Amino acid sequence: MMISERVPLAALTTLGVGGPARYFAEAQTESDVREAVEYAQSRNVRLFVLGGGSNLLVSDSGFDGLVLKIGLRGFEEVGGEGDNVDFRVASGEEWDDFVARAVDENCAGIECLSGIPGSVGGTPVQNVGAYGQEVSETIREVTALDRQSVQLRTFTNPECGFGYRSSIFNTTERDRYIILRVSYSLRRGGKPAIRYADLQKAFAGVSASPTLSDVSTAV
Repeated sequence: MMISERVPLAALTTLGVGGPARYFAEAQTESDVREAVEYAQSRNVRLFVLGGGSNLLVSDSGFDGLVLKIGLRGFEEVGGEGDNVDFRVASGEEWDDFVARAVDENCAGIECLSGIPGSVGGTPVQNVGAYGQEVSETIREVTALDRQSVQLRTFTNPECGFGYRSSIFNTTERDRYIILRVSYSLRRGGKPAIRYADLQKAFAGVSASPTLSDVSTAV
């Protein structure tokens, strides 16, 4: 893994402002993530983990530490029970790309979460939700690297401590874990969720039942 210096951060955020990182690296593998954590520890510098760059405002003076851009990629179907299909998705994948793929494969559970910026790794952190759905309804497991022990740990859904826009990852264990991959359980052939008032209004008077694609497009 290459460590660069004085790398501008503005282009890596949705707001497009901010100064440089003193050190910068992009992790393509889980080993890269571990190496970055050890690098920061050995030099006693702060470590900031960067995902999709949404909801992030960087100071003009930049960040005096190591910024680790999560570039892990991968998407696979890993079985499931009955009509449920489990997907294991790397944390660096774009969230909206995963939603679109799930909808294309006729898998229900996250169709109302279309259009949300950011990466997969950020979704369990704040229990991303919109239009009557939350990712906590579909997450089976979260695999993360413990920045203290530099060891992997897998969390079950209850262990994530999900609440409204919260989890242990942004409350009691904030800044301790770097999320590497997330497993979601979706329903093949399931009906879309039309619980939110705006969605109900959008489909009022429509004779045919809306599809997952219809709901995703409406959102």
